Amino acid sequence: MSDDRNGEEAGRGDYGSLLDAVKREITGSRGRVALLTTDAELIRQYWRIGRHILERQTDDDWGRKAVPRLSIDLRGAFPEAMGYSRTNLLYMRAFAAAWPESVPQTGRPIPWGHHIVLLDMLDSRTTREFYARKTADEGWARGVLITMIKGRLHLRIRHSPPGPARVSPVPDCRSAQREFAGLLDEGPRHGRNAGAPALSENAR
Repeated sequence: MSDDRNGEEAGRGDYGSLLDAVKREITGSRGRVALLTTDAELIRQYWRIGRHILERQTDDDWGRKAVPRLSIDLRGAFPEAMGYSRTNLLYMRAFAAAWPESVPQTGRPIPWGHHIVLLDMLDSRTTREFYARKTADEGWARGVLITMIKGRLHLRIRHSPPGPARVSPVPDCRSAQREFAGLLDEGPRHGRNAGAPALSENAR
């Protein structure tokens, strides 16, 4: 048997183990939802699915072929479930790559859409952690989170003199919310999925 044929068989085997692992993850998560808040379990499930993809991905070409196929197979196996589109699976992979050890610890969970904003708009783990914690503590909506990132809140706090923390009034964020509405349609921009440069925390 040729080397090419061996590689093809190995790729098929890797995909089969990936599909089985993700199916078990989804089924198991459904049983745990009764014990945990829905948001918390959903974020953990997405992180674990992202880890499964990363662990089996040998190169970018494998990922480009496997992720669309995984989306089709998952939606066939769980037709009533949402959240397993190709775009969302790529975000799960980026999420697990950005937080390789575990789901970010924010006290209380923040919604998945907020994590997508952090992945798309920031390229530093430290800065993502800052905004994730602030979002959890302050209960920010997505539009407010976008506005705070664009306003470089982390830099203003870092350079502010000692004393009670003061944050400038939040401007009307309706335009930011409209901007976010197109994020999922455009697809991931983070890491290997980059289609536009991330917003660096060093930018002024």
